[in-house]
Amino acid sequence: MTDPSVTHRPEKDTSSGRFELMAHGKSVGHLEYSLPDARTMTVDYVEVSPALRGKGMGEQLVDAAVAWARKTKRQVVPHCSYARAVMSRKPAYQDVLQAPSRSRGQ
Repeated sequence: MTDPSVTHRPEKDTSSGRFELMAHGKSVGHLEYSLPDARTMTVDYVEVSPALRGKGMGEQLVDAAVAWARKTKRQVVPHCSYARAVMSRKPAYQDVLQAPSRSRGQ
């Protein structure tokens, strides 16, 4: 199998978007994010096809989101428990990691 690739798909209104994990022309996972302000990116949800779980594909999505956050000079707030766990344990993410607010309002 060819390694899946990640494609960035921002929404037209630019306040949200997703990173799509593609393999053989099909979506096999995604990371959804929102942009509450000019300096913050929230990772709202990460999902990978069950057949690819445990193979680092979710981390590939988080890597792409973090790279984009750095490029756009944003801090990342991982609301998704998976993204929070990945980002908390990797020292390479600490420069952009921002703890989620306790009063999320959802």
